[in-house]
Amino acid sequence: MSALGGDTPATRDADASAPSASEHEESRRARWCELEARHRAWHERHDVRFDGGRSLRWTLTWVLLKTVLLAWFVWLACQVWQLSREHSGMLDNSLREIAEQVLASMPEGLERLPSRDPKRAVAPVAADQKMSFQVWAQGRNVVYSASAPLQPLNPAFKDGFARRMIDGERWQVYTLSDPRRGLIVQVGRTKRMAIQELQGWIVGSLLAAALILVLFGLATWKVIGMSLRPITALRDTLKGRPPLDLTPLPTQALPAEFRPLVDAFNDQLERVDAAVQHERRFISDAAHELRTPLAVLSTHAELALRATTLEEKNAALLRLNAGVQRSARLSEQLLDLARLDAGAETVRLAPLDLSDLIVLVIRDFETLARERRQRISLRAGPARLLGDVDQLGILLRNLIDNAVRHAGADGQVAVSCTAEVDGTVVLRVADNGIGVAPEDCERIFDRFYRAPGSPEGGSGIGLSLVARIAQTHGAKIECGLGLERAAEDPRGPGRGFEVCVRFPAAPVVGT
Repeated sequence: MSALGGDTPATRDADASAPSASEHEESRRARWCELEARHRAWHERHDVRFDGGRSLRWTLTWVLLKTVLLAWFVWLACQVWQLSREHSGMLDNSLREIAEQVLASMPEGLERLPSRDPKRAVAPVAADQKMSFQVWAQGRNVVYSASAPLQPLNPAFKDGFARRMIDGERWQVYTLSDPRRGLIVQVGRTKRMAIQELQGWIVGSLLAAALILVLFGLATWKVIGMSLRPITALRDTLKGRPPLDLTPLPTQALPAEFRPLVDAFNDQLERVDAAVQHERRFISDAAHELRTPLAVLSTHAELALRATTLEEKNAALLRLNAGVQRSARLSEQLLDLARLDAGAETVRLAPLDLSDLIVLVIRDFETLARERRQRISLRAGPARLLGDVDQLGILLRNLIDNAVRHAGADGQVAVSCTAEVDGTVVLRVADNGIGVAPEDCERIFDRFYRAPGSPEGGSGIGLSLVARIAQTHGAKIECGLGLERAAEDPRGPGRGFEVCVRFPAAPVVGT
């Protein structure tokens, strides 16, 4: 006698030998993951995929197959409805046609044939499974099919369609008579025959449609795959390229639908290539420009270390400090240039008064001008324009710095800002330095160009920044003669240099 709830040894052995439900689940998940991995690998080999979407090849094939399948189902429904319509459907029309053919094929003298013998059996043929017919002459059934009943299909012998119940089955009968020869033909089929014929027709149609769909799907899959081969080749080309190879992609073999996309991609590649080339030139130029100041700083530092007297050491340190200031200014201009190149597409234009910004910038140069015993004059009135305050600050600092450096000791710098009648804002920065030759007026705005006779410490970047910012704001730059030098000036009589920047009028905001 065993306790309730206990397990016999046989039961425990069976449980130990049989796999648990969790093991079955883990095995099923492993097989499913393996199938999924194979499916993804197959699609990666054969399909062109887009991130976030299904395979284009599979989507097109499936949509076309669904469209064809839907059209076929509509056609099948119409055919079934056409076949099953009473009196005018294809099944009923076939009874009429058979009756006409049977009547036309009957020879003369049928009335001499003996009547149908109920005891005499006739071997049925394949056509007897689809319909039955009787030919009556002078009230006697002289010609008949094997499956035809012994009694008349339509005892009324009235031409046209009729429904009858014979031996428990429902018959659809068509009667056609020939009064001249005294013949009456009756053709009929049971409901079972009609259903069997309809089912056979539907099965045949389904098999034919399945075969057509398979062939259509394979052909569509193949054609789409051939059409996408240029895309796959393009992908392989991109994968095999070096990281900095930005040459445009070929578009000759691409389908017309993909060319706009690749053309846009090529345009982007060209812009990226231009930016990369620009950065390479910038790095090369910056390295070239920084090499000399750094070498000079190193020289001054060595001289200070080797000085034997305090005066020599102080003189070397002063030169070192001046070199550090020049290098700092060069680094600042290089950073401004890099910021302008990086933010060329993100200029933030806003209404502002240029005269207020000029006052702030001039204050930054008061100490430097006092050390050089220079005088900076300002004549400014309200000058509203649409601009980027950061970039305009860079423009003003470089114009005033250029004028201060070229004016020299005891020089003069004049800054003016006025608004003309048409709303154009005119900024002028002039000095009484040695000036610039007319043939150099255009070149001084090129990057790293220094005009002959320029004071030491110039980098050739400041005016190129001015030209770049002016272009960004749609402004025009003009060069001319600056302030007149005094007669006692050691540089001799003459006029200095002036830069004039004309900003377009700010758009009027409607009220």
